[in-house]
Amino acid sequence: MSRVRASHDGLPHRVYERCGKETYSIGYKRKDGTWAFRLSCPINEKNQIKRLRNEASKRALLYSEIGEEIQTLSELTSDWFKWQRALPAKSPNKRAESTLEENEREAKTLLSVFGEMLITEIRPHHAYSYLDKCDELGRGPKGNKEIQLFQLILNRAVRKGLIDSNPLRDVEKLRTTPSSRYVQDQELELVLEVGAQKGGQLYRASLALAMGYLCVRRPGEVLAANWSMVETEGVVWTETKTKGSQTKRDVTIHWTEKLKDVLDQVMELDGYSSYPSDGLIFRTQKGTRYTKGGWKKTLGRLMEACSTEAEARGVPFKRFSLLDVRPKGVTDKLKAGHTDVQNATLHRSAKMIETVYDRRKSRSAAPAR
Repeated sequence: MSRVRASHDGLPHRVYERCGKETYSIGYKRKDGTWAFRLSCPINEKNQIKRLRNEASKRALLYSEIGEEIQTLSELTSDWFKWQRALPAKSPNKRAESTLEENEREAKTLLSVFGEMLITEIRPHHAYSYLDKCDELGRGPKGNKEIQLFQLILNRAVRKGLIDSNPLRDVEKLRTTPSSRYVQDQELELVLEVGAQKGGQLYRASLALAMGYLCVRRPGEVLAANWSMVETEGVVWTETKTKGSQTKRDVTIHWTEKLKDVLDQVMELDGYSSYPSDGLIFRTQKGTRYTKGGWKKTLGRLMEACSTEAEARGVPFKRFSLLDVRPKGVTDKLKAGHTDVQNATLHRSAKMIETVYDRRKSRSAAPAR
């Protein structure tokens, strides 16, 4: 194992020097105790010692935390995530944990294509080929996010001196059309009705959609909701996406008959006679949190059942997800003239509400005079 420094000597992590009677040496020691490299010169050559210290410091940047040389995108990506998670909580460069979890899913897709590619060989046309394929597959918006992450990770390579400039810096994203999907009242009502008829996890999934709508929450927030959030005045939600030193804020979504009814149904579904003090509100049969794939499968079964029922009744129905019910909640609040939309969503700017969540097709306004 590497020794703990007795005093600060100005050298990077895992770079150690030794001043012997005749020889000066400096090198990078891996986590397993082996040397990644060692440089040496006679102890009396002061200028050479300075050059070796500079050289060792530069070369140390080419290694990950465990002493492996960073050459491929896979190695760089691993180093980027370790760096992110090691940042102080108040650092403005630190991403929210929910964002990093999403980034890990995006990185998995990226690495399946570019993982073994040498960083020095990455060119703009690689990103454009990837985006073209995403566009062809109908996943343009997701492809844009993945390439954006690709660019961000390559900035890490620039900072470490692995490359001189980011080859994807000027890559243009695909043009995409923002979603205008507005879930109709009758569609949500049908989901709640069919979910109650089917019971079990489909019933729970329908109630999760209702919760997301009523509390205008993100999908991850709904699936992580805990009974401890249920208080006398309502359900207390804590901000999940903050930057650096920003303090996490809370919002209490006050009780309405519909909100209380949703939670009462979940409580009865689990066999409780009163609200428990802890535990996931929306959980798998094993009591664990839904994985992204597990939730997608359960929701798919519910939507399939709803589509079948809608066809039998001869009524229109289009599948929707947790991602679609938040815009519905925001839009319905705006239609009703609510002035607390920004408080409810916990957005720090009204711009996101205006450009992303407001799905109203018609407006009304008073005349100039």
